[in-house]
Order: sequence, then C-alpha cells, then structure tokens
Amino acid sequence: MMHRDRRLLDSANGKPCAGCGRNDGTVVAAHSNDLAHGKGVGHRAHDIFHARLCHACHDFVDGRRKDEPTGLYPATRDGRRECWRRAFDRTILALAMEGRIGST
Repeated sequence: MMHRDRRLLDSANGKPCAGCGRNDGTVVAAHSNDLAHGKGVGHRAHDIFHARLCHACHDFVDGRRKDEPTGLYPATRDGRRECWRRAFDRTILALAMEGRIGST
C-alpha cells in the first residue's frame, strides 16, 4: 500500500530548492526514483520519499537535463542519485524543523 499525503507534498510550495538553494517559485516535491522507496512502473515512490527541488534540479535528477545546475554532480546516473539524496536529506531536516514530521 502506497503512503500518500497531499499536505506533505504541498509543503514544498514557496520553499527554496534543497538542491541548489534557488527560490524561483518552481520548487515541488520531487519523488524518489529508487525502487527501494516504492517507485515502480506506473506509480511514484511513497510521498515521504521526496526532495524539494526547483524545475532545473528536478529535470536533472529525472534525466531530462544533462547539466546539473550547481555543477557539483556529474551528469551520470550516480550523480543524479547523489544530487537527489543530498536534497532529500535537507528536505527531511526541514520537514522536522517545521514540525511536519517527527513530533507527536
């Protein structure tokens, strides 16, 4: 069963990109592309496995853009994964600090 949480995804709106830091109004909750996070053919990973990414960073991690916006990661599969993973770590920290996860 997939975990879906629209409020969690919507929390990305208006926030800076966890990949490059830009706050250009294009930041969305970019789901993981990893099978271990629930990604499969025809469906996205569980909603908790997302990173707040701007359009440019999202396109890079999904393979639609060859040049990574910050220049920190190579345009390889491993580079895209590392970019998403670091942004995910920053996103989880931000969600915890905002009280959206981890507190009862």
